[in-house]
Amino acid sequence: MSSGTTGRRRNIPGAGAAPNAGPDRVRTVLAACDAVDGFFAISTRDVEAADPSWRPLARFLAVPEQGADPLADRLEQVAAGLGAPRRVAASLLGQSLASRSLSVLLAAAAQGVLPALSPTSVLHARAWPGGPMPLWADPERLDGVLLGAPDEPETAAALARALAEDHVAPVVAAMRARASVSERVLWGNAAGALGGAVRVLGSARPDLHDAALALARGVLAQPPFAGLGSFVADPDHPSGLGFARTTCCLYYQVPGGGKCGDCVLQPGRRAAR
Repeated sequence: MSSGTTGRRRNIPGAGAAPNAGPDRVRTVLAACDAVDGFFAISTRDVEAADPSWRPLARFLAVPEQGADPLADRLEQVAAGLGAPRRVAASLLGQSLASRSLSVLLAAAAQGVLPALSPTSVLHARAWPGGPMPLWADPERLDGVLLGAPDEPETAAALARALAEDHVAPVVAAMRARASVSERVLWGNAAGALGGAVRVLGSARPDLHDAALALARGVLAQPPFAGLGSFVADPDHPSGLGFARTTCCLYYQVPGGGKCGDCVLQPGRRAAR
């Protein structure tokens, strides 16, 4: 959707009759996400529209009927680089992929906007050297809706449905189509990524932290995220919060790896108030 187009909103799961945010507002919100960098980075620069190395994320996740399978190739690279079984690599790669959209959508929602982004409308670089996958959203197709207060149940429900249906479910399906990895592990990874995004915003954008925390807590109370994790006290972190999962990402099975800070196998946590 171009900036001059009005009156039509692309489908956003759970958004209902929420007012349109408009492409200019969405662009501003995504620019603020991009400024955080890391897993929050998403470009909307026009110059990248002509770059042939970008393609829809949905194409990367889909199992091809024939020919090359870039995601399977990436999975093999990760497994070889880690020296770990394929299912462990699938868990960790799936968490990295889910973290990208989860981080962007949470930071945007904390600013009061739910962008209409999905694997069909978001592009990624055909090859990337590791670290967070580069993402790009077409500036001529930006759209979204305005959200209510972050602590309203309806707001969290809309965000949870958008995250689950448009972003996490496709990654879960993609990884399970290529490796024997537990569905609950993959959904738990997404919950952990959501908790991690809140903690990053607590350091990088403290002005958004309270809203992001309220949203994340609301999302974690909604299926299919319910029961996968909760926030705990961490006085050593700038946000004062840690995160405790009820699943394990399997990183401890990587040679030289260990238990992540949010792992269900970590002892001695106490709930944050």
